[in-house]
Parts: sequence; C-alpha cells; structure tokens
Amino acid sequence: MLSRRAAVVFGVADLVTAAVVGLGVFVALPGRWWPVDTAAAVLVALQGAAGVGLVARSTWAERAARAASAIALALGLFLVTVLAVTASWLSGVYGPVGAGGGIILTLVAVMALPYLVVLPGVQLVWLRPTARTRG
Repeated sequence: MLSRRAAVVFGVADLVTAAVVGLGVFVALPGRWWPVDTAAAVLVALQGAAGVGLVARSTWAERAARAASAIALALGLFLVTVLAVTASWLSGVYGPVGAGGGIILTLVAVMALPYLVVLPGVQLVWLRPTARTRG
C-alpha cells in the first residue's frame, strides 16, 4: 500500500502526464492520424483514471496505475525508438536538409522521455507488488 504522500505525488504526475499527452497530440499536432489519436486517447484516459484514483485513494488505484504505467512505458519506448530511427534516416538520406527535421524529431523524443519513459518506469518500480502485499 502506498503512503498518502506517494499516492498524491504519483496521482498528480499521472494527471499532468494525461494533460501533456492530450495537449501535445490533440492541440499541438496539426494533422490527425487514427493510430496516434487512438493511442493518445487511451493513454489520456488511463493516466487520468489512475491519477484520480491515486489522489482519491481508491482500492483499485494501484492496479490502474500499474496498468497505465506499463502501457505508457511501452508506447513511450516505441515513440522514442521510431523518432530516433526516423531522425537518423532523415539526416542520412537528405544530408543537411534532413538534419533540420532530425533535430526537431530528436527534440520531440527528448521531451517525451520524462513523461512516457522515465516516470512510468519509476512508477512501475515503486508500485511493484511486494511479498507483504501479495500474501
């Protein structure tokens, strides 16, 4: 069972992540593509629910937070990998012209790392079931 402070910190972090992903995908991106929109909508819903549950200290909150973190980590690792490969491809194929696009993609990957890789990884480690909570 999480302490009250840890639950509030992780709950607020989940809510901030949901807001950042929602704003980043549905406001900042100029075009719509259903795979990105669907993944973002699912992630926003899961992170939002986990955040509200953790702050409210619901009985289901830790399981929801673990599920949301696992999905966020998987999507984050996929996103960062795709952005890195695309940035290197642009730079390699298009030379100096592609380097500009590569820099932009690298910056997006760096901005996604704390919210979609580091935070979910830390949260999964912190929320892992222990022998005391399993038994």
